[in-house]
Amino acid sequence: MTAGFTVDITGTQGMRTGEWAQGEEFAILPDRRLQQRREENGGHRVRLYAPDDPAVAGSGGGTATLVKVAAGRPQVSEPVTVAEVEERTRGGYGTPHPVLVLHDPAGRPTATVRPEEPGVTAPRHFTVTDAEGLPLCRITHGPSRIGRRGYWRIDFPDGRPPLTGRRGTWAGWLGFVLLLPLWVIFFIGSVLVTLLTLGHVGEMLVWGCPKNVVWRRDRTLPGRGRAMTFSYMRTGYRFDAALLEERIAHSQAALHYFTKMHTD
Repeated sequence: MTAGFTVDITGTQGMRTGEWAQGEEFAILPDRRLQQRREENGGHRVRLYAPDDPAVAGSGGGTATLVKVAAGRPQVSEPVTVAEVEERTRGGYGTPHPVLVLHDPAGRPTATVRPEEPGVTAPRHFTVTDAEGLPLCRITHGPSRIGRRGYWRIDFPDGRPPLTGRRGTWAGWLGFVLLLPLWVIFFIGSVLVTLLTLGHVGEMLVWGCPKNVVWRRDRTLPGRGRAMTFSYMRTGYRFDAALLEERIAHSQAALHYFTKMHTD
């Protein structure tokens, strides 16, 4: 059985400041194309907490839409200003990565994603536990480097082969390289247009490396064994329920989404 996620963004604070707010939430909803299932199932929630928040101090823990929504007033801290973010950047520090707590439509916790390096803005390792505090998996994030693609790896406690998702597919990177000369010309033309229009059409410059991600077991043939995929153009996730449990898929999707919004 195949299921998935699409991502809709309704909040703007994180995009404006690059920071997250205490109590900020994502909503995981059934796909628009499955409206009946959407109405029947409601939506899951992913809430962000500071690592030292008492609420998570002892916590272990179809197609869907991942939507950024506002949290309830009692949970939300004061807005982070652009000036505060700039000061943190100059000082070489930022807001520590949050703990992500997933809830089902009834509000019951289903999983917790906790950074293993507390107090770090961009940790590399995360422990995912269920509502009882038992381990579901360990997620590792390797950021992009010159000559190396960024990746996400899911390791399972039962010893089964891990799943690795690398930024950009081989087809995407091949197309990127082949079209690079055309994009260089386009970039130069966009710079000239931006200068002539005093920056009013600067959005024409937006272009980058491939961003699609496919999670699969290592040493599998291309196109085979896809446990989960992220499509940048569709802002959507799809996963094979036979290869990846829903709680783990939701946890990886929420973590990938948070990183894409606040770190990348």
